[in-house]
Amino acid sequence: MLRHLLLLCALIAVLPLLVSFRLQPATVGREALLYDVRAAFVAARSDVPPVLVTETDRLVNEAILSTIRQRVLPRTILTIRIDRLTSPPTLLGGKRAATVSVEAVAVGNGEVIAEGSFEMSVFSFRRNAVDLVLADRIAALIASEFQLASERRSTLATALFSSR
Repeated sequence: MLRHLLLLCALIAVLPLLVSFRLQPATVGREALLYDVRAAFVAARSDVPPVLVTETDRLVNEAILSTIRQRVLPRTILTIRIDRLTSPPTLLGGKRAATVSVEAVAVGNGEVIAEGSFEMSVFSFRRNAVDLVLADRIAALIASEFQLASERRSTLATALFSSR
């Protein structure tokens, strides 16, 4: 019994120390992928639907044009490549999966200063709209990663719960 009481007292004494301990996020003070993006170019192979390429280009460039930076940052141009596009069979609607690579190229010397790739998969009940949905998701992810001011399209949740 005494042993349990001592263990409880030790736990109560140590508990405030454990509760006050916090790990700081690794990204504190670091602004990854923050550049003054001047333009974006989207490219793809000939088997990628042109509407996917043009809509992705339009959405990313709209986000770039609506972004205002308050301080001087390295000026870059984004080159976006839709490397691989697949259309898995579905019973209802349409599905697309794409592999996209992005490079941030310095305006001053043409050197690649950042690069990365990601995979994106979307589903739409309207088979003919799946390319537009994929373009929107690709552009939204790029805008998020490069902290561009993209105008988000309204969804049912934002329409119902928005304060505007």
